[in-house]
Amino acid sequence: MPAVFPDTFEVRIFSTVNGLTLVGAIELISPGNKDRPEERRAFASKCASYLQQGVSLIMIDVVTNRRANLHNETMRMMANPQKEMADDIGLYAVAYRPVRRQDQAEIEVWSRPLAVGLPLPLLPLRLTGDLFVPVDFEATYQEACQRRRLA
Repeated sequence: MPAVFPDTFEVRIFSTVNGLTLVGAIELISPGNKDRPEERRAFASKCASYLQQGVSLIMIDVVTNRRANLHNETMRMMANPQKEMADDIGLYAVAYRPVRRQDQAEIEVWSRPLAVGLPLPLLPLRLTGDLFVPVDFEATYQEACQRRRLA
């Protein structure tokens, strides 16, 4: 049977308090994720699945050679079009925090448009409850460039 296996550039964060439990993921969008409609659906489905399981997520898109907004695809898949970005935003980073308030499941969303040549954002990644770690993409990028002697 035909299948789609999207490119995977992700970091997964697990808690070991009550066994091995996935609590967070960072998804780096690749050109292959944006290539064809079935690739985009597979990526959006994976991200929606994380959120529906209560896993915190950061999605970052710095792919400049393909136009598709996978955050919007994920929001459409979750029937949440009011959280979509403007259609002209091609580069972005988004942090999602699933939370339960007064027996209501909610997802908090922090989105940042990106631009070539500007610094990458600092975004919160929730690990448990109200424990967040700041993920500094610009500092990480600069360190990676220095290690590879690109900067």
